[in-house]
Amino acid sequence: MPDPVAARLRLAPEALTRRFSPEQFAFTHTDDLEPFRGVLGQERAVEALQFGVAMPRPGYNVYVMGEPGTGRFSFVKRYLKAEGKRQQTPADWVYVNHFDDTREPRALELPSGSAAEFISDMGGLIDNLLATFPAVFEHPSYQQKKGAIDRAFNQRYDRALDVIERASLEKDVALYRDASNVAFTPMADGKALDEAEFAQLSEAVREQFHEDIALLEERLNEELASLPQWKRESNNQLRQLNEETITLALQPLLAPLSEKYAENAAVCAYLQSVQLNLLRTVVEQLVDDSKTDAVARKLLEEQYAPSLVVGHYADGGAPVVFEPHPTYDNLFGRIEYSTDQGALYTSYRQLRPGALHRANGGFLILEAEKMLGEPFVWDALKRALQSRKLKMESPLGELGRVATVSLTPQMIPLNVKLVIIGSRQLYYALQDHDSDFQEMFRVLVDFDEDMPMVDENLEQFAQLLRTRTNEEGMAPLTSDAVARLATYSARLAENQSRLSARIGDLFQLVSEADFIRHLASDEMTDAGHIERALKAKATRTGRVSQRVLDDMLAGIILIDSEGAAIGKCNGLTVLEVGDSAFGMPARISATVYPG
Repeated sequence: MPDPVAARLRLAPEALTRRFSPEQFAFTHTDDLEPFRGVLGQERAVEALQFGVAMPRPGYNVYVMGEPGTGRFSFVKRYLKAEGKRQQTPADWVYVNHFDDTREPRALELPSGSAAEFISDMGGLIDNLLATFPAVFEHPSYQQKKGAIDRAFNQRYDRALDVIERASLEKDVALYRDASNVAFTPMADGKALDEAEFAQLSEAVREQFHEDIALLEERLNEELASLPQWKRESNNQLRQLNEETITLALQPLLAPLSEKYAENAAVCAYLQSVQLNLLRTVVEQLVDDSKTDAVARKLLEEQYAPSLVVGHYADGGAPVVFEPHPTYDNLFGRIEYSTDQGALYTSYRQLRPGALHRANGGFLILEAEKMLGEPFVWDALKRALQSRKLKMESPLGELGRVATVSLTPQMIPLNVKLVIIGSRQLYYALQDHDSDFQEMFRVLVDFDEDMPMVDENLEQFAQLLRTRTNEEGMAPLTSDAVARLATYSARLAENQSRLSARIGDLFQLVSEADFIRHLASDEMTDAGHIERALKAKATRTGRVSQRVLDDMLAGIILIDSEGAAIGKCNGLTVLEVGDSAFGMPARISATVYPG
């Protein structure tokens, strides 16, 4: 007598698969359909993303979770780019030299799209400086004033020496002077005596000469006691003349820039500091015959040319940046170093921005697993989001590993919406073990692995296939092929009333079927191409399943399929090897004993 329970639970072979027919689709091939730009069957995720992007308050960063292949990354990137175009373009930023402390470069904020123009304007200023100096110091007017200062000093010096010279002649002593020395020599009959002639004089006369010369040297020292003061006065007059000359020469060079950037207080303050610094450095840098024009230009650029941090197109909207390799340097920027005779040195011109600089004012997309695998990144990212300031520093500096002079650039205000894409397991782990995570990522965008089998989803399923084949340059799909793909999608979902949301696996199969169609020189991809692609895939990945089947047929794996046994039954396990899954019989046994 047949077992009524077994009869009731037994499945017919045709009930194991949900098959679709071409008649369920109202088209002949996919080119008849409209393109589909959304994300298939993920309404909850779409609404959550829309809310997270629109919410302007701090802490509403977005965590996108779901399985790979569900279209989460491509949809997020496409949606953010569309949303970013409607938003305001953020400001440009440059770093400039801080002349009072070169280790602390200053950050200048500029209207969007104007950073390149400001850098070009400063380059024009450097060109004008090279054209103006040292030519302005060769002008007859400057040379005349400089000569007058030199003559005034020389006249005071000469007058002092004239007084001493007249007094020395009265004592029959000659005064000799050259560029750096003044000396006295005894005379006789109007002629200076050499050492031999002086030695022939009587001791009394020689002694008198020594006394006279000592008195003259003493008087000379008294007359020239004010010489350092005269030199200081002369140098001060010359410095004042140089500053007046430089100021007059700089005025027509800096005035247009000050007028152009009059509404930007930070830029105006920087231009004023440039002028003050040029007063101190232009003489030693530009009035030096030993320096070529190339060397002089490099010196000026190292001090006055701005270093670009980030520049935008004027109407480009909010930036959307995806960083595929989220190391500390790639996110926060880095300070580069050069070597000079074995010594490391750096300057504000060697600051290199990171993804956070480029995404500031917009959106930054990161992959959670990669980001958490990089040292220092997660803690630094939390600090930046909480303080809303972007700091550029070496992470090894806190550990004392940087044994050279570094920089402390001025921090830049940070306003970025962070979108992290990761798995469910990682989301729950962060929630459990990181108390800051929930406060910083208040928006969860959850992509489902499957979707209900409703007519609307089936229609969008076909439209999505049409969009993908057009984008990838593949042939259109017939309605028969779409029906076979829907059957395959239900198999992936492991539920006859749902479709799989793993669109990536579906597109992979379509690509392989299109390749088979191309080899067969057919115009469209039909169900036969889909079947051959599935069979080829099963063959490529089927070594293990075939080996298990062969072992069963050879009697190596023993399975009793008839009769009954106490405490034993047959079961079926599902093994996954790579992207293939197959069933394998297993013996399930039970042992019972008193406890």
